[in-house]
Amino acid sequence: MDISIKKYNFPAVYFDFDSKQEIRAADMPELETYIQGSLTSEREQDVKNGLANVLYWGYGQMGIRNTRVQRFFEGISSSHINLFQNLIENNDNLTLREIKNIHMPQYSGISFISKILTFLNPVNYCVLDKQILKIKNGCEHRALSNIRIPNRGTQIIVTAHNEGVYNAWRAECKNISEKYFDGKYRAVDIERGFFNFVQKNDVSWAQKIYAGF
Repeated sequence: MDISIKKYNFPAVYFDFDSKQEIRAADMPELETYIQGSLTSEREQDVKNGLANVLYWGYGQMGIRNTRVQRFFEGISSSHINLFQNLIENNDNLTLREIKNIHMPQYSGISFISKILTFLNPVNYCVLDKQILKIKNGCEHRALSNIRIPNRGTQIIVTAHNEGVYNAWRAECKNISEKYFDGKYRAVDIERGFFNFVQKNDVSWAQKIYAGF
């Protein structure tokens, strides 16, 4: 797991909407600092760009990225941003449902709302998306096995039940760090280790770790 965490290499890129060019960060910490700074800025445009960059980064390996970012900018309003800024100010216990209830374009499901939470607080939050859900098979006693997706659903929807699963999942990531690494890794680092296993087609190994901790 330690090696998988260190070899996580999802593209650390964001978009500079002023110069209109993609920027490749030196590493994930640099990307995290940049996006977190944008999300927590007092300037409305910075926050818009930060939210757009969560999408830009998250869809980095998919052809629909530019379309999603464009739709975000077409639908986002000053009211959305003001609500978001007020919500995150001095709030260390943000929830998926609180962000969903702002109704920002492109942010209705857990996959991308959890990415916002993760950039804001990577120590305690991490991502939950369909790639991560691949590790749940054979792990019926673990949190992810309880996730509920409607029949033929394409999105991990935000419900009270699924929020509970998400909170349990991020707690599991922190527990793994405490048990095996003396707490040196953040919740997001453990999640990224699992994600890297999935990306490298080592799902069975990830399942063994997840089931056995």
